[in-house]
Amino acid sequence: MKILLSAYYCSPYRGGESAVGWNVATGLAKHHEITVICGDLSSDSPTGHEIQRFKEEQGLPPGLEIHHVQAEGLTLKIHDAHSLPGLWFLYYAAYRRWQLQALDLARQLHAGKPFDLVHHVNVIGFREPGYLWQMGIPFFWGPVTGAPMVPPAFLADFGPKERFRWGSRNFLNRLQIRLGGRPAQAARAATKVWGVSQEDRDALASWGVTAEPMLETGAAPPLARPPRSRAAGEPLRICWSGLFQGIKALPVLLRAIAASPAKEEMLLEVLGDGPEAARWRSLATSLGLDSRIHWHGMLPRDQALEVMNTSHVLVHSSVKEGAPHVVLEALSMGMPVICHDACGMGTAVTPACGIKVPLVDPATSTAGFGAALDRLISTPGLLGELSAGASQRASELTWESNILRFDAAYRQAVGNR
Repeated sequence: MKILLSAYYCSPYRGGESAVGWNVATGLAKHHEITVICGDLSSDSPTGHEIQRFKEEQGLPPGLEIHHVQAEGLTLKIHDAHSLPGLWFLYYAAYRRWQLQALDLARQLHAGKPFDLVHHVNVIGFREPGYLWQMGIPFFWGPVTGAPMVPPAFLADFGPKERFRWGSRNFLNRLQIRLGGRPAQAARAATKVWGVSQEDRDALASWGVTAEPMLETGAAPPLARPPRSRAAGEPLRICWSGLFQGIKALPVLLRAIAASPAKEEMLLEVLGDGPEAARWRSLATSLGLDSRIHWHGMLPRDQALEVMNTSHVLVHSSVKEGAPHVVLEALSMGMPVICHDACGMGTAVTPACGIKVPLVDPATSTAGFGAALDRLISTPGLLGELSAGASQRASELTWESNILRFDAAYRQAVGNR
């Protein structure tokens, strides 16, 4: 099939949404003729330069064609102004103008070489589906995310800036989901929509659209290794990894360990750093946990993976995420995950590979994480069972599995036509 992908972010050299665009495009190019429209709002054009560099150094894989759209004129000026204090919203105005440029190019390409379908891959936020759904061919959207909100009870544990940021974002999310507008029109026009989290799928359902669960990113194939186990007398090694900022909610885990009757059997390995470092270290000291924690700071990737490899379980306490890459890394290493039953981690983790805690308020989370850790310590064999389940789950969440699901949906839609 001849397929058009809208992937504003697309690069072989970067992670995040750029990796999403690149992996989806190159994966689909193994099966179909893929044309990608990507671009830049900034004048230094990082995506354009990176695509050109890859073409010169390695050449695009067979079946893949990439068109780069550079913002110019008024669009560029609007984007540049969004960095001024209080004008952050201008980013979305500039991005919408870029999407109209992308639509013009898409129509030109479609006139010369008609496409069988179009897929809006990213930006992945539900607020911005672009305009390619107006092309009159089957339209696919997703995986979509951005709808999950931070429960208000958690905001009290944030610093002032984060409290304002996430509190205002909650308000805007509720308003935009309720009003619907162009995103709701695009979703209703879509042949198929995928949603990362249950919250994303609920938002789409409020617009009358049923979305299928899928993470926007992919796991590495699971490593061949025996299930994890804990020797007699060995402490339960708990790994936590992330930026030290409010939404990561490390204090929930610290309080859970401090309140556990089995805390002397636990050892916490903390990877990361950030603005909340001093406050969180002070909290750990006040809870009497200094002897139970190793603060590793920001380690190079290979060293961080080694810490994960020697741990028994990953605790991901975040209250707001898309699909956390560290969770997928843990699963591919056969590491069980304890997390909130929300956002992307709520979709990635199942009862076979981890333990999920309701996302309600800090007290509920503290009790839930504590109970999960106590259960791992007191239940013989549970660690090994969840470890085997983690490897199995990773095999279900690879990039290739996502590509095959896209392919099946495309074939069904074109076949129905």
